[in-house]
Amino acid sequence: MRCIEVAAQRNPPGTVRRNQTTCVVQLIACLSLAAASADGSDNLAQTYATQIQPLLVRSCGTCHGKMPKDNDLDLTSFGSAQAILARPKMLSDVAERVRGGDMPPEDAPQPNQAEREQLLGWITAALDAEAAARAGDPGQVTLRRLSNTEYDNAVRDLTGVDMRPTQAREFPVDSVGGEGFANVGDAMPVTPELVERYHHAARDVAAQAVLLPNGFRFSPSPDRPTWTEETLNSLRSFHGRHAGPNGEPPLDKHVAATLRHRDKFTSGGPAAIAAVAAEEKLNATYLTALWAGLSGTTASSLPSAEVDARMKQWREKAAQFEAEKQRRKAALPKIESRWASSKRVLVESKVAEGGSVPFERKLSVERGELLLLTVLPNENHGADSTLVEWTIREIAADGRTWSLSDLIPDLLKGNSWSDKHEARWSFLETTSTPAFLTERRDSNAGRAELKSWSLGSEPSVFVNSAAEDLQVWTKLPARSFFVHPGPKRPVSIAWTSPIDGKLSVSGRVADAHPAGLDGVSFELSHVAAPDLGQALADLSSASTDMSDPGLAPAMLDIIREKWRAATTDPAPVLEAIKSAQDQLFQSNYKKNAAIAVGNGFPAWEELRRVVARERVQGAAREPLFRMVALPAQPDTFVVWDRLRLEGGDGPPLVFAEHPELTAVVEQASGLKFGHHPQGRPAPKSALVTAAGTEVIIDLGKLPADLQKSLALPRFLRADVSLDEASPETASVQAFLIGATGGGGNLAEPVAKATLGDPLAAQIVHPRVATEQARQAAEFRALFPPAVLFEPIIPRDAQGSVFLYRREDEPLRRLLLDEAGRAELDRLWSELEFVSEQALATPIAYEGLVQYYRKPNDGARIMFFYIQLFEEQIKREEKAFLAAQVAAESRHLEELLAFAVRAWRRPLADDEREAILASYRSDRIEGAKHDPAFRAALARVLSSPWFLYRVEQPATGPHWQPVSGDELTTRLSFLLWDSIPDDELREKAAKLNEPAVMEEQLRRMLKDARMRGMAEEFGARWLGVRDFVTNHGRNLKHFPEFTPAVRDALAEEPVRFFADMLVNDRPVA
Repeated sequence: MRCIEVAAQRNPPGTVRRNQTTCVVQLIACLSLAAASADGSDNLAQTYATQIQPLLVRSCGTCHGKMPKDNDLDLTSFGSAQAILARPKMLSDVAERVRGGDMPPEDAPQPNQAEREQLLGWITAALDAEAAARAGDPGQVTLRRLSNTEYDNAVRDLTGVDMRPTQAREFPVDSVGGEGFANVGDAMPVTPELVERYHHAARDVAAQAVLLPNGFRFSPSPDRPTWTEETLNSLRSFHGRHAGPNGEPPLDKHVAATLRHRDKFTSGGPAAIAAVAAEEKLNATYLTALWAGLSGTTASSLPSAEVDARMKQWREKAAQFEAEKQRRKAALPKIESRWASSKRVLVESKVAEGGSVPFERKLSVERGELLLLTVLPNENHGADSTLVEWTIREIAADGRTWSLSDLIPDLLKGNSWSDKHEARWSFLETTSTPAFLTERRDSNAGRAELKSWSLGSEPSVFVNSAAEDLQVWTKLPARSFFVHPGPKRPVSIAWTSPIDGKLSVSGRVADAHPAGLDGVSFELSHVAAPDLGQALADLSSASTDMSDPGLAPAMLDIIREKWRAATTDPAPVLEAIKSAQDQLFQSNYKKNAAIAVGNGFPAWEELRRVVARERVQGAAREPLFRMVALPAQPDTFVVWDRLRLEGGDGPPLVFAEHPELTAVVEQASGLKFGHHPQGRPAPKSALVTAAGTEVIIDLGKLPADLQKSLALPRFLRADVSLDEASPETASVQAFLIGATGGGGNLAEPVAKATLGDPLAAQIVHPRVATEQARQAAEFRALFPPAVLFEPIIPRDAQGSVFLYRREDEPLRRLLLDEAGRAELDRLWSELEFVSEQALATPIAYEGLVQYYRKPNDGARIMFFYIQLFEEQIKREEKAFLAAQVAAESRHLEELLAFAVRAWRRPLADDEREAILASYRSDRIEGAKHDPAFRAALARVLSSPWFLYRVEQPATGPHWQPVSGDELTTRLSFLLWDSIPDDELREKAAKLNEPAVMEEQLRRMLKDARMRGMAEEFGARWLGVRDFVTNHGRNLKHFPEFTPAVRDALAEEPVRFFADMLVNDRPVA
């Protein structure tokens, strides 16, 4: 009562506003006090011995003596005041009966009035003294368990997840006592049924623990897929804070900032960059990297004069390239506008299925005019192979002759190209206006003799260059020329006249694939417009002969020039960056589409790489392949080292290490391993060719057993470099063409040799490789098109080897500080640990390997593409298993820390050992770490130390201070209806200091958990805590009492109390 008196003194009746915080502080202080000791009065004891005890014997001994009559009370047995005061209730009853005249009974000797008053006075004084001695002592207090609300809140704050296990497990409703509060110990029984539910709830909570590499967390779900998705969402959220929806860096606004604040950054340095980044909410790390890259210079190992000369040469080539583009741009509209009107059909005819139609015409032409022989598809079918023979003879003058048969050996020379008599031949698709066939194939249907030009898969022109007929999809005569139109896509062969004069044109068109229904059609036309012939020649040059200028010698310097010339508009700089990115990067989503990106293949592939040595590879399906390094250059020799077969079902097979294969390869190629054409030193395992020389190696005549040892299909590989005696200006692209047919979308081996192919590395002299590669490497490092693989999960693969794909090196390097890199690593580590990808991957890998082992050619190629990842998969599985074992000790350490929080006090040594012993016992009995850990966790939550509010009782007759841990528990359950948080527990030892107590109290009142006191104290005090379920309204009679109204009425007093306490409102 003294606390209330102090509060009343501090807030006299005339005070309008009462400080609620002060009241609560005083209330908490009262909770920490114990009762004062008893007032042992010597005077009372002496009076009892000399006067009161004799009086009791004399007046009460007859009925309440050693032989009580009709009762069991012996008042003569209390030899001292202390003995009789030990039974204050009995003593109070005696006083009440004496005062009422019931004692002594009427027939017994009666004390006189003075004696009666003396007895009653002594009893009153003795009881008052005893009450004073026990002031503040409630006597024996019932050990109180957590209420359902406290239990749910405690689990919530322990796990970070609002699981509400008392609802999930349907705990019995808490009884209320006193003034309607649900936390009165005497009204909170613990039945066997409740104990069972506590055990079930503890196991439920433990089932939702998510083991991590460095501890554990909790999830709303007990399912691993949900745990994995939660970690994925965290990782995606992290990505989203630093990159765009496709993983692109925030380049635009950061480049703009470098322009806007150029002077400030120049004078202010890193401090200015950090200030601008903070003010404009930019990434300081990225802004610093861009500023350093754009404002800096590139140190070159080459003399400046040589660098300038290289740049001048590139600019001239780039200007020529741009001129070629403009020429194409000018030619195209002319052709599109006049093509149809300028064409005159000379001959047209339908060729019946399996039939042949000859044609012959004479006409006059001018130089530059065109003759077109067009094969058209018929309505029902449009892909018949059509044999075409066409001869053009000059009637007068020199009598020169031009024939399609002359093109057969040199079909792939170009499109278009001029023959020995200066006529230009072109292969076109002529749907409305002409389009050149641009895709050159040096083999079809697995036959190197079938060479073709196409635009996509079809239409095409192709030849059988063999000396004998070929049986493929149909019988193709030897040394013949064919046209293969596509549905609604005719194919034309164009001849541009080199003369003015009269011509005789003859030939025939035959259906070479008599398996359809309606044959084909053809027409011979004359385009009598020399300027169109020239425009077509310009278009041809621009489409096939136009040479890409390639990479600038100093790409980053070009970007810097744009940046220095820019004002505040970043558009020119960004355009230049985008143009360079298009040259240096290629989206890789379509590569090897069957397993695609995320399964070992990067999302972006580097184009136009410059290297001193390159591992060149092709997909060898058959024992026939060729190798060539382009272009031809004087005094330039290429070293093909360790030509070998790898992957597939066989061991690595290096040709130079197998005597029989060595002999066959040397005989087929005309080369010798370890021999240089110029007599220079060469590796013993290498073949050396002149740049531009194509070498064909046919192993088809190997003995059967040796052919079987090749175990095709496999990778055909070689390590390729330039001979060191080659000129330092030399540069080649090397191609190993081991695939004699497509691969569909299952594989993408290089099956053709194309100079300038951006995917094929530029192999240069070792002495200049580093310098030439550095320029592009600097640009790639500063301006990647994406800084991370945004999908994380492979999203475009038919078959997935890996569940997740990590690609974020640019993100780590360009946008993250040390803390960011640590967080990113932690998230990936958790994803790998939680998902157990390393254990699932071997299963997926084995399934895909078995699937792709089937005989289908394309599938077999995919088998050894997948096989590339076998060692990585084994390595990752081994590392993951080791990580699981290493994490076990950390899990147990975190379990003990969890127990400290759950039990709300430090653990004794024997308690720590008991928790660990229960875990070890389960492991000894055969349980794995995961279930043993969860069992130990459930035991912690089933312990009375968690379920009860336990405090250490006084060990003697006097009060003792409440410990710091006990006070934090009292405080947190009063205000939050839950366990103390870490900060409160850290301050436990100082909570007896008023300043610390007030600081923590004010902090806790601002916490959202303060609602616990508003609900469990305020609402229960008003009797509206369970208004939602016990509102007592008949909804049929009161239809306006909707759930929304009900909930609002229940919420109003809770918010009132919360607002009053949190904002220190007055109560009046």
